[in-house]
Amino acid sequence: MQYEFSVNGQITRMSSHPLRRLLDILREDLGLTGTKEGCGEGECGACSLLLDGKLVNSCMIPALQLPGTSVLTIEGLGTPDDPDMLQRAFVEEGAVQCGFCTPGMVMASRFLLQKDPHPSRSDIRRALSGNLCRCTGYEKIFSAVERAAREGYGEIADLSTTGSPSSEVVFEDHEKDLFFIPDGLEKALEVLGQKGREITLLAGGTDIMPSLRNKQILPARVMDISRIGELKGIILDGKRIRIGSCVDNATLAGDPLVLDKLPSLAEAARSSGAMTLQNRATIGGNIMTASPAADMPPVLMSLDADLTFCSSSGERNINFSELFTGYRQTSRNAGEILRSIDVPVPAPGTVQSFYKRGSRAALTISRVSLACSALPGNNGIIRNVRIAAGSMAPTTQLLSGVMAFLEGKTLSFEVIEEAARIASSEVNPRKTPGYRKEVTGNLLRKFLLNLQEQDQKGGHQDVEIS
Repeated sequence: MQYEFSVNGQITRMSSHPLRRLLDILREDLGLTGTKEGCGEGECGACSLLLDGKLVNSCMIPALQLPGTSVLTIEGLGTPDDPDMLQRAFVEEGAVQCGFCTPGMVMASRFLLQKDPHPSRSDIRRALSGNLCRCTGYEKIFSAVERAAREGYGEIADLSTTGSPSSEVVFEDHEKDLFFIPDGLEKALEVLGQKGREITLLAGGTDIMPSLRNKQILPARVMDISRIGELKGIILDGKRIRIGSCVDNATLAGDPLVLDKLPSLAEAARSSGAMTLQNRATIGGNIMTASPAADMPPVLMSLDADLTFCSSSGERNINFSELFTGYRQTSRNAGEILRSIDVPVPAPGTVQSFYKRGSRAALTISRVSLACSALPGNNGIIRNVRIAAGSMAPTTQLLSGVMAFLEGKTLSFEVIEEAARIASSEVNPRKTPGYRKEVTGNLLRKFLLNLQEQDQKGGHQDVEIS
């Protein structure tokens, strides 16, 4: 395919395979070797850069999504003879060690400072949590970011892009029936109606690109749906919140409506990975990969969400509980696209919680996850109880037994302990069952104890990961 995009302010005309990674285009085709390859799976941050102003992993970006975009790499900040203020701060604070992770660290720091010119130390730690330093020297890196902030880097950094690259794409003859970039939902559905399940849908690419690299999947045809406006946006539609399937996790985590009404969903989005991943991963992708460890499904199941699929023949609505039919399998029909997720606005006073446990303190893939929602009333009586567990069975599981037990109960020590026991017995983990059962019971106990402590005006939002 032939296309153009802007690299460090210069419009660049390229010809490459549609699935060639931006990382390889920069390093091998353009000679911009400042961007490094570490894991190639979006976990280390060594290849971080800014794409249209957003921090991303370049190993996750296929050429198919580059036309008309603007890329800023470490070379675009300054030169060895004339580094910019942030680069200079890294050098003067001794934050440059072996140098391998440094470009990604600098680009992540720039993204942070352009959003928040004066971050706290905890903000810096979180912003850089997706960038692994193999020399274990984070303190000097944090100090370098603090120094750049003190010197006003966030206020003076030029955040504008230069040039206006065309978004036009010219496919080679042999590519025209294999790759598609529809400009609207109608066109996408037309192609899907013809090709059906032969087409792999590409949005954030955070699952597809690592699988391509590891040769786990070899799609026959690929359609990029990331530019379809009808699949984006978050709106209040009567008594429901409608979320487009291509809304990314960073948008979910910061949206005022979601934060106010669906705090457990905002937390699941915020905990779903590093900022590079949050800026790319979509709620629809997280759902439709049907991974048992995905963060969104337990929350959406606990919130009793509905899904709207569309095809060239019309729309189809299902409850979230009807989506998964088996491990990595869904009830999506050939020719359909998940258009939106519709979540009922919870009753005032509803308490929501999302808990996640894994092997790392940050950015972990969950080994146990639990999403809870309940409405406390007078005398500790709770109603509208919904509890869903992830990472234990082939599909996300609604814990109907413990829900039925708790509905209409007044919370007491005995009731809480019995609920924890029922929850532990209701899950059937495939691996490490003893650990997962015990943690499930403990997390439900934690939710109910927090719920018990709330007064009727509380509006408590208990969200936690570790």
